[in-house]
Amino acid sequence: MFTVSRLCSLLLTLALASCVSPGTSATRQEKAQRLSHDLQRLSPTVSAREADLLASTAIEESAKLSENFKPFIHPWMNNGLVNIGMRKRGLCYQWRDDLFPFLFRLNLKTLELHLSSSKRDTWQEHHGIIVTAKGQRFEDGLVIDPWRNGGRLWWGLLKNDKGHPWVPLPWKLTPMVLRPLLMPDLYPSH
Repeated sequence: MFTVSRLCSLLLTLALASCVSPGTSATRQEKAQRLSHDLQRLSPTVSAREADLLASTAIEESAKLSENFKPFIHPWMNNGLVNIGMRKRGLCYQWRDDLFPFLFRLNLKTLELHLSSSKRDTWQEHHGIIVTAKGQRFEDGLVIDPWRNGGRLWWGLLKNDKGHPWVPLPWKLTPMVLRPLLMPDLYPSH
């Protein structure tokens, strides 16, 4: 018969065994090359240099976030710990909001970043960043999602991400932490 302490020990062992590693530097470099390739495929107008820069920044910053958040393989486990107060941060919007400034500050000219959400106002709500070629339709963009695999950046074409009906995040819902970047006239940084 299981006692409470044995059950807690079992759950702790399972939790520790499911922690995510952001991978080696070589693995991350290879992923950045693949992401850059996929970004360049968005349009012939996409600069290879910008695609490389965005890809390496997204991969490396996601890995740093993973070190800070110490996520589990299953994102819902992470959310559960945040929601009950055992972890301070690590929800999908926090991953997005922490990654976005690094990408925004790249001052991209041939690529555009879009804050996005899926299934807003439901228990399945999710947040990510959509990257498009400059002037390209949102629907033709590439989703980048640092939360989904716990810091091992996930990406894919928006139209192929069937589980998430992504839509642009309305400006009025822009997170306060990002408003000085996106609306500097209205929210000057100090």
